[in-house]
Amino acid sequence: MIKILNSCICLVVACLQTVLSDEAPLVVGMELEYPPFEFVNEQGSDDGVSVQMAKALAKDLDRTLEIKNIKFDALITALKTGSIDLIISSMTATEERRKSILFSDPYVTTGLAMLVPIDSEINGIEDLMVSGRKIVVKLGTTGEAFARRELKDAEILTMQHDPACALEVSQGKVDAWIYDQLSIFKHHKNHNKTTRAILRPIKKEQWAIGLRKPKGGEVNPLEKQVNAFLKKFRESGEFDKLGEIYLKEEKELVTKMGIPFIFDLEGSSANKNEQISELDTFQNDLPFFVVLVFLLLGCIISFYLLVREDPRENHNDQLKALHYGSFVILWLALIGVSYFIFSSLNQTYTWNWEGIWQRRWQIFGGWLRTIWVSLLALMLCVLIAVGLVIGFKSRYRAVRFFCRAYTEIVRGSPLLVILIVGYYVIAEAFDVNDRLLVGVVLLAVFSGAYLGEILRGGIDSVGKTQFEAARAVGFSTLQTYKYVIIPQAVRRVLPAVAGLFIMLVKDSSLLSVIGAEEFTKRTEIARAATFTGLEAFIPLAVGYLLITIPLALLARYLERRLNYET
Repeated sequence: MIKILNSCICLVVACLQTVLSDEAPLVVGMELEYPPFEFVNEQGSDDGVSVQMAKALAKDLDRTLEIKNIKFDALITALKTGSIDLIISSMTATEERRKSILFSDPYVTTGLAMLVPIDSEINGIEDLMVSGRKIVVKLGTTGEAFARRELKDAEILTMQHDPACALEVSQGKVDAWIYDQLSIFKHHKNHNKTTRAILRPIKKEQWAIGLRKPKGGEVNPLEKQVNAFLKKFRESGEFDKLGEIYLKEEKELVTKMGIPFIFDLEGSSANKNEQISELDTFQNDLPFFVVLVFLLLGCIISFYLLVREDPRENHNDQLKALHYGSFVILWLALIGVSYFIFSSLNQTYTWNWEGIWQRRWQIFGGWLRTIWVSLLALMLCVLIAVGLVIGFKSRYRAVRFFCRAYTEIVRGSPLLVILIVGYYVIAEAFDVNDRLLVGVVLLAVFSGAYLGEILRGGIDSVGKTQFEAARAVGFSTLQTYKYVIIPQAVRRVLPAVAGLFIMLVKDSSLLSVIGAEEFTKRTEIARAATFTGLEAFIPLAVGYLLITIPLALLARYLERRLNYET
């Protein structure tokens, strides 16, 4: 009996250990797009120096490992919200980042380098310190921070992916790309006929593992464990082994140039997590407050007018009481759910509204730019749609074929693909480098196909008897469309057209992929500079609502004005 009891106890303990192990894996965030440090190999498995480090660390801590593939500029947000436990993603330990998270002891010493066009006369950073230079950087990297701090007279272009940055240099659209040495070396090999790598470091940096900063001055227990692991990993020669496996060619190159290899720490700085001061408090800005309050009030009034029911409808007192009661219950439920969500978030997330506030006018300028970009694209979209409708009704078969082919090809292609191909292929062939102009045209080309089909369907929905009646009273074809067909068609398609226009405004956010600095891009730049997350996304969402809700109200107004009984 005792043996059976002991066996049961052992079994229960083993099960509990398994459960606890499954409930508490070591969750590591990294962007798996940076070979040879973090990438997905040909077999579809996570691989690279950082991946092997994470596996060794999890084994040292006796925990299972879970790797989450997260975009580099979103890693700090994921860490602050508790989605991951650590960041092991070739991240430089900067003073600005220490305001948001903790860092371990450094494990890599590297530096910023440059990739320039092959026929460029640029040989060093001093050649970039003149007005008129165009610099491309990856969003949220130390290369971006360096360029904005040191190259005041240069035009800074931010991209979200390494290949896009390399392509900008390869096509000669920019004068230089500032990034870390290894990435510059790798992309130079891929574009060795069109680019030249300047690997002598213009600024030395150190990579470290990112850890969550506890609230209330508490200590993250992982910090001491991670530092102990790094020391043991280095002393055992494991870093050197990883260098031989993944960085053999790079090691030989920098050795020939007399540059220390990345795992040879130079002047390793002590952990300065406790020395970082807080950001400045909010500054008073009356003009901005006035503008913000005016826009918010306008949006709130528009939203009320948009969602309210027809005031002309009569309801008895009992039904009114039921309506008001349901509204009270609904709002109490929404407030309760919102309080639960944000109270749970506040337990781990450290808000940094000051960083976004400091860049308020930069973000507001992007919002204004999105408005006029959307308006220009909308007007061009209408012209394209009208041309398509006329083409659909053309007596020439070739014209009708072209309009149908254009519509189906555009509607069947993602906007993201159209933007990339349109800018880097078509616009490049015509030597057009204005990103906003190209973005407006491509956005209109994409939306015009949908609008043309909507208008064509609305016209075709008008019965043939309307045409016959118009001709019976002596109307010409032009008069028939102007006075009979189009008014009826517009009334029928107006809701769909309004929805399309709202989608056009939101689709303008994708212009950021080609480097156009509209509302989304400006917000991303501010977020990357301050290493904030939700603090940037909330104003971004509100900003788009400030545009789309009044637009929806205008569409509703036109719909009511054009609504008549037939």
